[in-house]
Amino acid sequence: MSHLTLPIILAPLPIGFAVFLVHLATIPITGTGINPARSLGAAIIYNRDHAWDDHWIFWVGPFIGAALAAMYHQVVIRAIPFKSRS
Repeated sequence: MSHLTLPIILAPLPIGFAVFLVHLATIPITGTGINPARSLGAAIIYNRDHAWDDHWIFWVGPFIGAALAAMYHQVVIRAIPFKSRS
């Protein structure tokens, strides 16, 4: 196995572990779903006044997080000099 294929094979492991930890930490407190589409469906079916109060966070939050990650990549990651292997 080469060094280039190892991160690709192991990538699903930390992603799944992170999703597991988010559920483990937040379900007992808020009964949360981390999938915006699943939360939208539950809010539509539940159809009560307070079901929609904080629902915008499920849709706005990922866009803000993506924008912050893109800025971090441009400002911090690209500023780090990389050494070539030659």
